[in-house]
Amino acid sequence: MKRLLAGIHALIFLTGMFILFNSCHKKNEIEPPPVINPTVSPIPYSVLVYLVTPNDKTINYDYYNSAKSTMQKLQNWFKTQMGNNKTFVLNPVVVDTLTGLHESNWYNTNHGPAISGDAYAYYNIKYEMKELLGSKFDTSLYTYFVYVSTSIPDETIPRGLAIGGADHLANTSNYTNGLDAHALAHAFGLPEPAVPTSNGIMSNGIPMWPNCVFTPEEKDSLNASPLFKVQ
Repeated sequence: MKRLLAGIHALIFLTGMFILFNSCHKKNEIEPPPVINPTVSPIPYSVLVYLVTPNDKTINYDYYNSAKSTMQKLQNWFKTQMGNNKTFVLNPVVVDTLTGLHESNWYNTNHGPAISGDAYAYYNIKYEMKELLGSKFDTSLYTYFVYVSTSIPDETIPRGLAIGGADHLANTSNYTNGLDAHALAHAFGLPEPAVPTSNGIMSNGIPMWPNCVFTPEEKDSLNASPLFKVQ
């Protein structure tokens, strides 16, 4: 009987050790990177999202997942704001990836009025996207949100292109989501309001996201855009 009990205890101990070892082993496994099939034929009047990695860095897949999650959250938030089941269209891949043509510090450096304009990061990224995509960069048919895996200031000018940097991707929060919602709304053509409001996403309500709002006039503008469809 004692031998039988000892055998059972030994079996339980070994089983527990196997489960513990297997669990620790799985925790230490590195998740494979996501398979990203580039968008070949974008949906007309959709939002094209890119993660651009400067050529002195390697792609950060946490940034990729963060960009994808943020865009999906914003898509749902815009739908809630519109109140008529309309929101912007994302492509099936959601986020495409590109290797930039420049090193990290290039994106926020003044390269002269022909490239950088008066908002260095914004116009530098726009310049590079034109270099990377050529004639396929078409703000009459698409709106772009371009994340660059380096630190850049929050600069977006209506219309056609919104930008975000590594600071947004590394520390996603309601505040950074609000900044990205504000930038994307600019890319859809909304300006800063003449009279700021305390809870408006286009003025002082950014830190309140997702509890900030569009004005009725801003909703009318978005509702008239071909980029907004019932979904």
